Amino acid sequence: MKSNDVAMTFLEHLGELRRRIIISLITFGVFTVIGMTFNKPILYILELPMRSPFTNFLADAIELRAGSEGSTLGFLSLTLRSESSSPEAEIVTTGAMQIIMSYLTIGITTGIILSLPVILFQIWMFIFPALKSNERRIALPLFFTIIFFFLLGAIFAYLIVVPVVLQFAAGIFPDYRNLWDLRTYLSFVTGLILGFGIAFELPVVMAFLARIGIIDSRGFRSKQRLAIMGIFVMSAMLTPADPGSMLLMAIPLLVLYQLGIFFAFLVEKEVEI
Repeated sequence: MKSNDVAMTFLEHLGELRRRIIISLITFGVFTVIGMTFNKPILYILELPMRSPFTNFLADAIELRAGSEGSTLGFLSLTLRSESSSPEAEIVTTGAMQIIMSYLTIGITTGIILSLPVILFQIWMFIFPALKSNERRIALPLFFTIIFFFLLGAIFAYLIVVPVVLQFAAGIFPDYRNLWDLRTYLSFVTGLILGFGIAFELPVVMAFLARIGIIDSRGFRSKQRLAIMGIFVMSAMLTPADPGSMLLMAIPLLVLYQLGIFFAFLVEKEVEI
C-alpha cells in the first residue's frame, strides 16, 4: 500500500510537470504568434539602434527640459549629438527564404522574451511545494530578481552595446558599401540582447553557488583579481578594439560581480538563521 502511495505521488508530480510544461509551451506559442503578427513595429524597434543611437535620445530629452543653448545642459546635449552618428549601412533582403527566416526570428525572439516571466513562474510553482519554509520566503523575491536582471541586461544591450558594435562594424572597411542581410542583422541584435540578459544574471548565479555550498562570499572575494582579469579579457575579445567599448562591457560586469558577492553574503546569513 505504501508503495502505491509513493507511485501515485510520483505520477501526480509527473502530471503537474506536464501541466506546467503545456502552459509554458502555449504561452510561448501565443507570444510567438503575436510577434509574427506585429512584425513591422517590432522590426522598427530592432532597427532603431542603427537608425538613431541612444545618445540622440538623451540629447532630445535634455533639450526638451533645458533647451539647446545658453546652459550647461544645452552644451551637454550638443556634445552628445555631435558624438553620435548612425552607421553607414543599409539592411537588405537576399531572397524569399531569408525573408521567411527573418519573419520567424522576430516571432520566436518575441515569444522567448515575453513568455520568460510566465515560464519562470511555472518553474517556481512546480518546485515551490518542495521548498522549506525559509526557502519559500525568498522564492518570490528571487523570481522578481531574476526577471529584473534579465531585463536590465537586455535594455543595456539594446540602448548601449548594439549601437556601439554596429557603428564599429560599419567602419571596419570604409571603402566598401555596407549591405547587411536582414536575417543576419536580426540574429545578431537579438543574440546580443538575449546574451546580455543572461550575462546580467551573474549575481543570481553567484548567490546560488553560495547557497549550495560550492563557493562562499569569502571565496568570491579571494578570487576577485582573477575575476577582474577574466572580465577585462572577455570584454576585449567581445567588443571593438577601442578602450571605451571594452569598458562599456567590463564596468557593468565588475559592478555585477561585486553585487554577486553581496548576494552570496546575504544567502549565507539566511542559511545561518
